[in-house]
Amino acid sequence: MQNAELEKLIEKQPKKKLSVVDSIFDNPYFVRSKEYGSTIENYSEEIVFNNTGSDKYIYFVFGFMIFIFGFRAIEDVFSRYLVFGLLVVLILLVWYNKTKKIEEIKISKAGIEINKTQYFWNQIYDYGFTIEPKHKSSTYYLEIFMITGKKERFGLYNYSNPEEIIETMNFFRNKYNSNRNHS
Repeated sequence: MQNAELEKLIEKQPKKKLSVVDSIFDNPYFVRSKEYGSTIENYSEEIVFNNTGSDKYIYFVFGFMIFIFGFRAIEDVFSRYLVFGLLVVLILLVWYNKTKKIEEIKISKAGIEINKTQYFWNQIYDYGFTIEPKHKSSTYYLEIFMITGKKERFGLYNYSNPEEIIETMNFFRNKYNSNRNHS
């Protein structure tokens, strides 16, 4: 069941172009859900994603730096101050990450729940990502197009694997559609 107005809205989203100008200026683009797979590794009735995925990487980097400079700190006074400074920064990062607001995306056969707001599959027309490329990484925004014509947008900051979110959504939506067709 296609909705012409919603299809126009989705088609108005910026597309990825393979031009030199776009690669220089890093223009944002939209990728529709059907361009991703629909597989999940570990099935459960509800799969939860949260924004704490990149914390372990930061801890590893600071821990490794402290380890390296720790050996130099035995003989070098400057390295002792550097190790102490890195330890303070690491403690502040741990404190910040423990106190920051944890956002969750829960995906099940009923629909998607984002920050305590439920979106049921029968209310969702389509979804995808708007990707804002940066030089070292990209910022992902989950775009959900509702049957009512409304568009919801959610920033996926600090989510470790945004593509896995769409693949999981595709899996559960396909499961919802197959159950609906068999009923």
